[in-house]
Formats: sequence, C-alpha cells, structure tokens
Amino acid sequence: MYGEAIFKLDDIYSNLKDIETKKEFVPKLLYTNNKVIDRLLVDMIDKEINRIIVDDSSMYEYILEILKTMKKEDIKLEMNDNVFNIYDIKKQLEKLESRKIWLKCGGFITIDKTEALTAIDVNTGKYIGKQDLNDTILTVNKEATIEIAKQLKIRDIGGIIIVDYIDMNEENREKILQLFNECIKSDRSKVQIVGFTPLNLLELTRKHMWS
Repeated sequence: MYGEAIFKLDDIYSNLKDIETKKEFVPKLLYTNNKVIDRLLVDMIDKEINRIIVDDSSMYEYILEILKTMKKEDIKLEMNDNVFNIYDIKKQLEKLESRKIWLKCGGFITIDKTEALTAIDVNTGKYIGKQDLNDTILTVNKEATIEIAKQLKIRDIGGIIIVDYIDMNEENREKILQLFNECIKSDRSKVQIVGFTPLNLLELTRKHMWS
C-alpha cells in the first residue's frame, strides 16, 4: 500500500513538473482527489464485496484501475445508468434526512442530535400486537435495535448515544443487549455499549468513521 502511495505521489509530481516546463500560465486543474471513493475502496475492499455498480463512465475507469492496482480483479465491476432507481437510492437518501424512521411492525424511532449527544427514542406507534404487553414491547424494541444499529452506520453517528426504549423488564433488557451486540459486529467503527442506566436508558458510544 505504501509503495502505491509513493507511486501516486511521484506521478503527481511528474505532472506538475511537466506543466511547469510547458510554462502554461492559464487556469488549469492540477490535481483531483477522489478521496471518498479511495477511502471506501480501501476500507471495504477486503470485506465480503464481490460486485461494484457505478453510473458514471469516468468513475468506472477510475475504480477499474484501482482494482487492478490492488489485484482485486475478481471483484465484478458493472456500469448501470439506472442504478439509483434499481436500488431506490433516492428514497434511502431521503430517509437519511428524516428524523422519524418507521419500523416494519408499525412502531418508529426518532433520532435527535445535539452538541452533547444523540438521543434515540423508541415508540410503539401503530403497533398494538396480538400477544401480551411484554411481548408487544419486546417486538418493537427488537426491530428498533436492528434499525438503530443500521442507522448508526449509514449516518455515521458518533459520540455519546442514548437510546430510550419502551419500558421493559430485566429479562427483556438482557435480550436487547445481546441483540445489539450482535448487530454491531458488522460495524467497522468502534462501538462500546455501556449498558442501561438507572433510568433504563441504553448508553453507548461510537467513533466517527469519517472524522
């Protein structure tokens, strides 16, 4: 990896020297940095990724060269102009900006960021359940846990995070802790679950990926 970085720097320097030699005193792009793409590829390329889809021809060529350099040509690179519609990316982006996120069961969570922390509240919403109250609450809290773990990653929420679950008994709190620990295993950032406070709020911390 260091050898590749040195090679890139040498290539940039050569391009700058070439411009200096030609004495082209006109506005000109000297260097462009696809930092986000580079970092995504470096961070995720060794994960279980076997396919990358792009909707831009220049980016296709750029990523193709990176895959060749990293000797990852077994990863399938595809070009598809309609990728946003196929994977409903626009809807996903809109969801990222929403404070309220609905769960499949009919409950919902709200995410509120402040300077000090991020507060996440879990609500039953439209879900009334067909079982006893404890089972209904556990169902909503489980779905909320899975969604919260997902939102922490895709929103890159960091710092102190407080989750206000629907009140549940000690046994079900342990089930939620086990589920949360399972869900964060796929998070590439460091997540530390502190546990439930005396007020039955779940406290955890997470390190920003992109800071």
